[in-house]
Amino acid sequence: MSGVGDTTQGRAAGRGRGSAVEAARDAWRALGADSQLLVEEVEVLLVALELRSPVRTSVGVHRHRPVVFVRVAARPVDDGPTRGGLRRAAVMGWGECAALADRTYDAEGVEDVLRVLDEELVPGLLAASPRIARRAGGPRLPLLLPPSVLFDLPELASCAAEHPLAMAALEMAVADAHLRAADTSWSRLLGVEGRRVPAGAVVGRQATVAALVRQVADLVEGGCTRVKLKVAPDWDVMPVSATTSAFPSVAVQVDANGAYSARQVDQVRALDDYGLRCIEQPFGRDDLALHAEVARTMRTPFCLDESVGSPEQVRQALQLGACSVVCVKPARLGGLGAALDVLAECAEQGVPTWLGGMYETGYARGVNAALAALLDGVSSTWPGDLVPAAEYLVEDVVAAGSGTVPGRRFEIAVARGPGMGFAPLPAALDRFRRSSVVHRP
Repeated sequence: MSGVGDTTQGRAAGRGRGSAVEAARDAWRALGADSQLLVEEVEVLLVALELRSPVRTSVGVHRHRPVVFVRVAARPVDDGPTRGGLRRAAVMGWGECAALADRTYDAEGVEDVLRVLDEELVPGLLAASPRIARRAGGPRLPLLLPPSVLFDLPELASCAAEHPLAMAALEMAVADAHLRAADTSWSRLLGVEGRRVPAGAVVGRQATVAALVRQVADLVEGGCTRVKLKVAPDWDVMPVSATTSAFPSVAVQVDANGAYSARQVDQVRALDDYGLRCIEQPFGRDDLALHAEVARTMRTPFCLDESVGSPEQVRQALQLGACSVVCVKPARLGGLGAALDVLAECAEQGVPTWLGGMYETGYARGVNAALAALLDGVSSTWPGDLVPAAEYLVEDVVAAGSGTVPGRRFEIAVARGPGMGFAPLPAALDRFRRSSVVHRP
C-alpha cells in the first residue's frame, strides 16, 4: 500500500535532510531586504518558439511553445555618473511564465497571463511600492520590493491567488533583479553552485507502440535512466507493458493528466502490475477523495500535479492520502518561495519529490535545475523533467549549450549566475517576439 512517509523515524530523518532546504528558504526570505533598487520600467513580452516534435497528451497536442517573459529594469538609488561620466547600465531582472497556449492544462493560458500581468499585477506592483528619489536627483521612482513580500501586498494578493503562473513570473523577475544587483546568483543562494543533476525524459503519445519503444530506446541509448510516459484510457496497458518489458532497468512512471474517471478505476489498477515508479494525476484535479480511495488499494505510489496548486493543497493531499509523491512545479505553486515551502515540508515528512517541467526555455529550466540540485542528497528526490531545452526546442532564447554537460545528454548543469541563471539573449527575444508592453512608473 502507498503511504505518506510520516512515521516517527521518517520524520526524524527528514528533519536532518531538510536543513539545507530550510537554510535556502531563510536566504530567500532575506533576498532584497536591504536593497535600494528603483524600478525604471517593467516590460511584458510574448515570444513564440518551435517544438522539435509535437507534444501529445491526454488533453491536447502542442506544436509550438509561446512564452511570456517579464523584464524588470532597475537602478540603485545612488546611481550617479561613474568615473568616466557615464551612468551604469540598469539591472535587468527576468521572469518566465509557464503558461501554455491555451487552458487545456491550466486555468491560465498565455492570453490570460498577458492580460493579468498588464492590467493587474505589474500596475499593482508599481502602485504598492514606496516611491523615493535618487540621491543624484531625478523623478521619484518605486522601490523594488523583496520577492518574499509580494504575496503580502493587498494590491497583489487576491490576483496572485487566482493567477499563480502569472505571479510566479513576476516574482522571478523581481528576484533576478535583486540577485544581479547584489552580483550573486540563485545557485549560490541555494548553496548548489557547480552541481549537476540527472534529468528524466517525457514521452508523449506515439502513433504506434512500436514507435514509442523506438523513441524510448533512443533516450536510453543516450543515457536516460528515468522515462515518463503520457497515458490515457485508450493508451495505457499496451505501451506501459511494452516499455517496461523492453527496458527493465529503466525507471518508468506514467502521467495521465487527469484523464481517468471514477468509471475507469479498474484501468488504473491494471497499471499496478508493471513496477512503475509512480502514477501521476490519474484522476481530475478536484478528485482528491477518489485519488485517496484508489491509492489505498494499490502498491504503485500516486503522485499529484494538477491537484496541488499551492502549499496548502499539497498539505491537504498528503493528509488525505491522495498521494505519497509530490511533483513540484514552482510556477503552478505560485512561485519559488512557495516551492521552497513545499520542498521543506516534504523533506520534513520524508515524502519523495521531483521537479516537474512545463517545456520551459533554458532560462526557467536552469532555475528549476538549481532547485533539484538543492534536493540532491537532501530528501527522497527523483530525477525531474529537466532535460536541456535543446532536446525539445528548435531554438532557445539563451546561449547555445547553456546547462548542457558535454557527453552527458541527460544531465543538466546548474547555472552559476549572476542572477537566476542563463539570461535570455535580447537578439533571440527580438527574433521570436510577438508582442510587447512596457510599463513605466
